[in-house]
Amino acid sequence: MDFITFTREMKTFPAFSLKETGKLSGKVYYHRIIEWQKKGYIKRIANSIYMFADEDLDEMYLYYIANRLYEPSYISLESAFAFHSFIPDAVYGITSVTSKKTATFRNDNLVFSFRTLHRKYNFAYSLINWRNVTVKMAEPEKAVIDYFYLNPHLNSIEQIEGMRFNALQMKEKLDWDKISGYLTIYENKTLCKRIALLKEMVDNA
Repeated sequence: MDFITFTREMKTFPAFSLKETGKLSGKVYYHRIIEWQKKGYIKRIANSIYMFADEDLDEMYLYYIANRLYEPSYISLESAFAFHSFIPDAVYGITSVTSKKTATFRNDNLVFSFRTLHRKYNFAYSLINWRNVTVKMAEPEKAVIDYFYLNPHLNSIEQIEGMRFNALQMKEKLDWDKISGYLTIYENKTLCKRIALLKEMVDNA
């Protein structure tokens, strides 16, 4: 298969794997992938995931790539906070949670970080439709729980205030009843106390 035909059949996909190229109308040999990569037509990201080199990497594109790099996973923690406008600054790298072991992937200036959560805690993410695919993004309530679960050092109002959370956005978007329901799954008293401190800060904003 030549590159023009390959582009026509694959361009609708933001990223693709070698396995997916096997579903095309013609055979794509691995040496062709290497040749196109050397010519700058496509770029290897990591884990045998590729993208077309002329694509613009906006945030949704990076979120989708993160979902594909390390499955199962979903966007959470700082990246989800930025998506839901809970923190004021741009986030360095893309952060996700996964039921697999903790891992980090680097490509050029891109960093994709994955933190481990037990598979029973991998829930409460939304499927955002984007370019014929879906992106897994933590609900705002689950992003909060994920973050405080994985950062147990945030155990005082002062430390939580140091995170520079946008308390007004949190007050508007967070469903505290939903958070309480999710917390029953964790059965973690210290986590509940840390979340209560966050709620106190938000309520007083």
